[in-house]
Amino acid sequence: MSKKQAGLAHLGLVLVVVLAVTGVALAGWQVRTLQHNANRSAAGMRHGGTAAQGDQPLLLKSIGFNLDYYDPATNHAGDMVFTHEDHDLSGGFHLIFADFGTQDPRSPGDTSKRNPQPTFVLPLGTKVHSLVDGVVVNIKDLYSGDQTIWVASSADSKYIYETEHINKPVVKKGDRVKGGQVIGEVSSHDSQYHPGFGIVEIGILHSSSAQAQHICPFHYLDPSIKAEMGKKILNVHQAWMAYTGLPNLYDDAAAAEPGCSVLNPVNG
Repeated sequence: MSKKQAGLAHLGLVLVVVLAVTGVALAGWQVRTLQHNANRSAAGMRHGGTAAQGDQPLLLKSIGFNLDYYDPATNHAGDMVFTHEDHDLSGGFHLIFADFGTQDPRSPGDTSKRNPQPTFVLPLGTKVHSLVDGVVVNIKDLYSGDQTIWVASSADSKYIYETEHINKPVVKKGDRVKGGQVIGEVSSHDSQYHPGFGIVEIGILHSSSAQAQHICPFHYLDPSIKAEMGKKILNVHQAWMAYTGLPNLYDDAAAAEPGCSVLNPVNG
């Protein structure tokens, strides 16, 4: 074989190797892409169905009020006030802050009896803030004599961001709002039993073709506040258990993430 023929043979071998390596890399990339798409599809199904294209969950800029680390000198955790009088507003569960997916202790074996909306006990007059940037798509009167304010990316969105049990709304249907903007005050619902305190609930309602379900709002916190808010939630959990002397109110080690006992959708 001549030197020229040997060189061509060597070049051909190099090209075969390069093509083979490229083929393997391309196949690997395709597998990873398919797996990524499958994971996204599965995540969408876990949250009650695949969202329409362009209709994805918004990121929360607020959790509806000012939550901060507990200060034992003032008994405040931001807007929250620790007292031994206010916690029975949670229905006798002794929770100043009921996580998403909290199991109803009266039905410990029934997973359908989970809290669909994080619930907070707060002083009357506390300002309530919009969770996200969006448009007010509805303000509804509730059985409790107060209101729920619904915000979404548009009137057609399948994702509704609720602030429930609101007094004195300062927005109306059609208004555009920013996350963190004041939209009303904490409800006085049941405050006759615990003067000075009321409740507010937040939630993400996802309506699919099958049914409407709630998903955990803390899972969709904006990255700019997510890590710090997670620390504050855990701090308040621990501080509240120490304050009440009830050490089993929260099981943070078993929680899906701070504020979310589970990540599966909850009916209600």
